[in-house]
Amino acid sequence: MGLDFDHDEEVEARAEEEEESDLPPPPEDGGVEVVADRLEFDADRNILIGIGNVMVRQHGDTLRADYMEVHTQTQDVYARGNVYFEREGRTWEGEEFTYNIETRVGDFGEFHVFTDPYYIRARDSRQVAPNEIHLVSPRITTCSGDDRQEFVIRSRRATLTDGSVLRARHVVTYLYGVPVFYTPYFKKDFEKKSNIDIMPGYRSRFGAFLLTAYSYYPTPHTKATTRLDYRDKRGFGYGQQVRWRLPQNNARGLVRGYYTSDDRPIRSEGQRQIREGLVDNDRYWLGFSHAQSVGARRTLITELNYVSDPFMLEDFFDSEFRRGVQPENRVTLTHRGDNFTAALLLNMRLNDFYQNVNRLPEASLDVSRQQIATTPFYYESEHSAAYLERVFPKRDTREDYDAFRLDSSHTVLYPMRHFGFLSVIPSVGYRGTWYSATPDVRVVTNLVAQVDADGEFVRDEEGNVLSGEETETVLRDGPAELRNLVEFGLETSFKAFRVLTEQPNYLGEGLRHVAEPYADYTMVPRPNVRPERLYQFDAVDRLDKRHDILFGLRNKLQTRRARLRSVDDETDDPASDELREEIRIHDFIDLNVFTIFQVEPERDENTFSDLFFDARLRLTDWMKIDFEGGYDWYENEISFFNTQLAFVARDRSTLGLEYRYVRDRRQTVQGEIVLFPRARWSYSGYWRYDIDEGELEEHTYLVQRRFDCTMLGVGVRGRLDEDGDTEWRAWAQIGLLAFPDSELRLGR
Repeated sequence: MGLDFDHDEEVEARAEEEEESDLPPPPEDGGVEVVADRLEFDADRNILIGIGNVMVRQHGDTLRADYMEVHTQTQDVYARGNVYFEREGRTWEGEEFTYNIETRVGDFGEFHVFTDPYYIRARDSRQVAPNEIHLVSPRITTCSGDDRQEFVIRSRRATLTDGSVLRARHVVTYLYGVPVFYTPYFKKDFEKKSNIDIMPGYRSRFGAFLLTAYSYYPTPHTKATTRLDYRDKRGFGYGQQVRWRLPQNNARGLVRGYYTSDDRPIRSEGQRQIREGLVDNDRYWLGFSHAQSVGARRTLITELNYVSDPFMLEDFFDSEFRRGVQPENRVTLTHRGDNFTAALLLNMRLNDFYQNVNRLPEASLDVSRQQIATTPFYYESEHSAAYLERVFPKRDTREDYDAFRLDSSHTVLYPMRHFGFLSVIPSVGYRGTWYSATPDVRVVTNLVAQVDADGEFVRDEEGNVLSGEETETVLRDGPAELRNLVEFGLETSFKAFRVLTEQPNYLGEGLRHVAEPYADYTMVPRPNVRPERLYQFDAVDRLDKRHDILFGLRNKLQTRRARLRSVDDETDDPASDELREEIRIHDFIDLNVFTIFQVEPERDENTFSDLFFDARLRLTDWMKIDFEGGYDWYENEISFFNTQLAFVARDRSTLGLEYRYVRDRRQTVQGEIVLFPRARWSYSGYWRYDIDEGELEEHTYLVQRRFDCTMLGVGVRGRLDEDGDTEWRAWAQIGLLAFPDSELRLGR
């Protein structure tokens, strides 16, 4: 599209109009806008000359400079002095600029571009195509200040494509002027948070180590990570993983594999007794997970894991091991209807050193509570059909067993409200569970010939072989059974409240007490088949006679507090920054106390269960207190107690304390503190102490220093391992403030 100028007077008139507006309107599609303090037109050369605050806009591109020449026939533009060029939200700056408006090709010279959050500077550059720029001696950083030596990536030559994809060769990464990493080829998509992680350090179980991970994007919807690790005491390790996210069907997933030739899979004699025969030098982990929507109402979730031994995750993947000691292997298809949820589950153990309940498969249907026609009655139900296998580890002496199980539960409810406040919900239910087989345990006596220490038969004086009796417990499948359970229930509750005061106080505006007494009566007569006569797979098989009443009282202390809310939360107007004050009801104390009364207790069962309590305190905005526990009426002591306290200051400094107690089992206290997280210097620490053993199980200390665009930190951690020895870790870490969730850890 050529430039179209009828005469100089029209250009000057348009320029004067632009000067009257602080922000000129964008040109129409395909048009050109030219603004300058002074415009001249050289008719002999067909050149429009702009002097002082020159701006040219076309196709959404904006070019500004102190001086500019525009060739109206060739569409070539020459600019110098404080050159600023913006395209598609990205900006380039330099001192000299040559560009063709039609072909969108030009010579930028020395310039820098900002593509959030990266700054790219180059000694020289040339745009060879509308979406491709060649750079000479580029430097990449997230630092916005003049001192860009905190973090910078340098290369001799590079290519920038689409304003976001950089490809370079012979790339060196510098931290505070010190080269820390070199790669012969480098590709970076600045719209994606890919990076290179380098973790050198020392750890007692590994010795000196170097862990590296390179992340990259093979396709727009996939992220791959290649790992190459070396551990002085353990050897080399190799890993590859690929993540994907497909927006069209809301799909996301991960496939990964890791292998290490472990030089020291057994580190102590204590481990030898446990690991002997289960662990060898070749250790690996293969994992696959995928979740996606199948239509508007169906979801498919797949998770598969195969490991070389039961200690692989514990040794090399701490975070994964803490999430689950035994990795999952399941495929689930779920369909959500208007009043029901249907699911198909396939669960199977892949490693024989784990125990599991295989479901091959299990189909379920849950019908949510709904009204029966126009009657006052409501109905809900749960149904399942499954072929189940209970499998034990290969070293376990217990025998595996299996059965097909059909389970169907139906409940009819009649919600009522009396006197305008009392809620009463009687219910009746039936549950039928059919088993294709039941356990038949028999003691078998066999005659076994006697042998001596040399393996020879023991004979009597007449030469007859002596024999003896040997008993063996054998588990066999018994006949099929149908277990019938009938359940009667009654739920009742009401709420009462009293306004204690309307006067403002330090808690808020006014004070109100809300009390909610409730009771839940349940009676299940003795079933025709008791749990000891059934194969045990899960909680369904443990259902038995029940006759109890749950009594509870929930108390709340409430006040009214003002809260500022952004108006654009309601209008969805991002330009609005207006705040509106809202008055909300605030529960600053929420206490629930309950116990269970056994109407017909068993011989070894108390009439009352523990007195349980669960409380949530929010007395101020900067303090949170939660606690729960149980009190044994008969022993006059606490059976368990957990409490958490958190204090949050205005600068986001936090102090957290936690106490956990289980009678006759465990008693620990732990604390965490974070001081001045937004300041230049910040400090944090974590402790976990076993009171019964008198041991500090784990403690961590970290000091961090924030600079212009980077963060430095040093820390140390001590933690007891399975042998009771303290494993020490020391590390330094470097993080880019542009990416708060990513950091370079030197040791771990």
